[in-house]
Amino acid sequence: MILDDPDEAYYIYDLAIYTAPADRSRAIDRYAKSARFEAQSDERRMLEAMRSSQFAILMVERRHDIIGLIATDILRNSKVWLIDVGLEHSMEEGELFATRLLTPETFSMTAGVNVPFEIEMLKPICMMLPRRVADSKLSQVAEDRRFAEAVYKVGLADGVMDRLAYIEPG
Repeated sequence: MILDDPDEAYYIYDLAIYTAPADRSRAIDRYAKSARFEAQSDERRMLEAMRSSQFAILMVERRHDIIGLIATDILRNSKVWLIDVGLEHSMEEGELFATRLLTPETFSMTAGVNVPFEIEMLKPICMMLPRRVADSKLSQVAEDRRFAEAVYKVGLADGVMDRLAYIEPG
């Protein structure tokens, strides 16, 4: 595998862990079958959050009063309290980005992969999807494994990722 940037491997990891064709099981589910965590342990709760993760396109609404961001999942028309220090320091109100959300409690966090999102990306993304998927309700489109793959492909191909840098807050 040849990548222009080693950071692009994170998109492959995300798809390998959280998605699978309809006739296959996801890596996270196979791992969960063998994991031996106490029922109420942090490890079990995090694993279950990973198993129920959702791919989302978020629009930043505002800063949360305590920590993080309040965002709207535009595919599901729902509010999300997102705790992510890096995003909190770098995202402005009204900005869009795609990510995989883990929700272990009343808050959500990202799985570590973020794509700056522009509405113009929707057309090429939908063109990559089978018609029956692209013509579905947005919340159903988000559940299809190929949607995340299409978002990553378009984001990387269109250079939108060139605007993204991972910097430790300090």
